[in-house]
Amino acid sequence: MKNLLTAAGLVLAFVTAAGVAATGQPQADGKKYEKGSTVTLQGCVTQAAKADTFVLTNVSEWPVSTTDMGKYGKRMYWIEKTDKMKPHVGHTIQVIAKITDVEKSEMEIKPGVHGDGFTVEIEGPGKDVITAGDKAGVKMESRPNKDDIPITLLKLKIDEIKMVSGSCTTS
Repeated sequence: MKNLLTAAGLVLAFVTAAGVAATGQPQADGKKYEKGSTVTLQGCVTQAAKADTFVLTNVSEWPVSTTDMGKYGKRMYWIEKTDKMKPHVGHTIQVIAKITDVEKSEMEIKPGVHGDGFTVEIEGPGKDVITAGDKAGVKMESRPNKDDIPITLLKLKIDEIKMVSGSCTTS
């Protein structure tokens, strides 16, 4: 039990680089993003604000979807073990993982340091991930207000991880 709690303190948020929808109801993306499904993600591993937290930017996902929306809002991915991610900061990686849970969660918009810009806090189990808004796919110009952003949090268990490139490229 103690090891499980220790593992729960290490988190990784995967986010897509697309902007969050400003209005309207999210459209569910069907069974391909439900508990038990397997997904493949490819993107750039970027360090977040807190130690041992990371964000995957410029994400491509398979199965391909016409929307980044899940049951409760924008689809986001969560992995609690970061030991496999640390050596890949600044690299483009591909992850094959199984969805172990789907939860309703949110992102909070917070003022940036000294009033410069803003940060986003992605709420997950254990340690939240704080990162720049652009890394979380949030653009202030598309936000009519500064309310919390509802998200669909998909917890993942990594089956396979491989480095695609020793650097991050924009798509």
